[in-house]
Amino acid sequence: MSEHPSSGLPSTGLSSSDAVARADILLCADRQFGDSTAVGERNYARFRLGLTMLARRDDTCAQALRTTAAEPEERLRPLLFDPVLRHCFEDDILHLENGTLERSTFGRYLAEYRGERPVSDPSSVGPCEGLTQPRRRAWPGLGNAWLLTELKPRDPVDEMLGERLMELYRDALGDSPAQAPVNPTSADRVTLREGAELLASLMPEAGASVLGHITMVGFTRRETQEGPLQSMSGGDPLPSSVLMAPERCTSPWLAAESLLHEGSHLKLFDALRTGSVVRNATERVPIPWRIGSWTVIRVFVALHFYVHLLVFQAAAAAAATDEAVRKRFGPPPAAEIIDEPSPGTPAAVRGTHRTSAERARCLAERVLALPEEALTENGHRFARWLLTVLHLVDGDAPTPPDRAGTTVRPSVTAPLTGVLQRVTPVDACALPSLGQLVVGDAASARMHWLNSRSWTVYSLCDGRDLDSLRTAYADAAGLPAGSAEADRQVSDSVRQLVAAGLVTRLG
Repeated sequence: MSEHPSSGLPSTGLSSSDAVARADILLCADRQFGDSTAVGERNYARFRLGLTMLARRDDTCAQALRTTAAEPEERLRPLLFDPVLRHCFEDDILHLENGTLERSTFGRYLAEYRGERPVSDPSSVGPCEGLTQPRRRAWPGLGNAWLLTELKPRDPVDEMLGERLMELYRDALGDSPAQAPVNPTSADRVTLREGAELLASLMPEAGASVLGHITMVGFTRRETQEGPLQSMSGGDPLPSSVLMAPERCTSPWLAAESLLHEGSHLKLFDALRTGSVVRNATERVPIPWRIGSWTVIRVFVALHFYVHLLVFQAAAAAAATDEAVRKRFGPPPAAEIIDEPSPGTPAAVRGTHRTSAERARCLAERVLALPEEALTENGHRFARWLLTVLHLVDGDAPTPPDRAGTTVRPSVTAPLTGVLQRVTPVDACALPSLGQLVVGDAASARMHWLNSRSWTVYSLCDGRDLDSLRTAYADAAGLPAGSAEADRQVSDSVRQLVAAGLVTRLG
């Protein structure tokens, strides 16, 4: 369960509505982490490539997998963002990478369910949504999210799908006793929709963006060690889904904050599927308000949410005197209430880290203190992006680094001799609008994301020697032949490609 401070409007050091608007835009400007259209394009490419790679390993449903991989985006969406089917896909990919795949569960679904009922209408609902009665959309006009209501299977295959959805629902809630999903009342539905509309009104760019990453909204009640569950995002156990207590729909402001909180987590979940940010997944840093320490990726996840929350609070503060907003959505809460620091922690002893702004500053300082090699190039980019937005809404936050970028040298340092040849067989999916190529190595069953520079070098590794490759690359990149910059770009890319197992040196 993610941390969940309730809605409030602490001072963030931001008084300009122009700065709020700029922060909102910047949250969606980064093509790797913020732009939902780009994030979605990469996930569709990963989905297509994953299905193609699964088809290589599972002959029993290879044709169905390949046929689905070739379908247009509007037909893929009901599958990729269905909670059960997304879980099947991610589980298949994990088994594929670990060499333990026996049969694709996603392929089994295609053979047993979709093979009998093809999705021919682009507006068709997803498999799990099709089980719900009555069928209700969460916020019509703002996205395709649907509400978890009563499941009414039509046949044994539907029953299998519904049972699996409920298994994932229980797994997502953990070991504590959980009630069955709560059927939302008409008042819940109205307030939830108003919360989404409020979020999109206060944050026209980022609000609408995070809503698009939510597929299913379910209401539930559960007691935890910290008290009653407020809301949570499914992540790996229940992909593309948000579970929340009905009490979060007592006002549009609470609903809006819950949707921002969990929707930002789901958006980051999708973004991180196509680009890692840390080099050591087990490295940990101390957190003053919690016992023990957090992994670096958890620090990033928390900072990502707090930055979004502070922009929301600043936008709410700017709109607090807007009579139209108050009339439509009611007055915003007067004060922020945040969960208490864990007993015995430095924050509890000193009475610190009791606001979202304090915690965001602390997390930002933790990120800035990381050794350079702890993050990938994507990680450094992610940090600069978040800290830039944070500084807009909190003038007391640490200043983001001003360096343009950090290049971490590949670990392969052997001399580049002989001719360079692409390894086969591979599967690939090109994203020319993003300047990326995703390649699936049939031997390792892993996906590799190449930027435009590495993509160009990779395409030239056709049996040339290094000197010929450098000349061809300089011409393709518009750089002077023999220049130090062209040589550096080629050498770095070749070493990365060799380390990834995509290119081999012959002779």
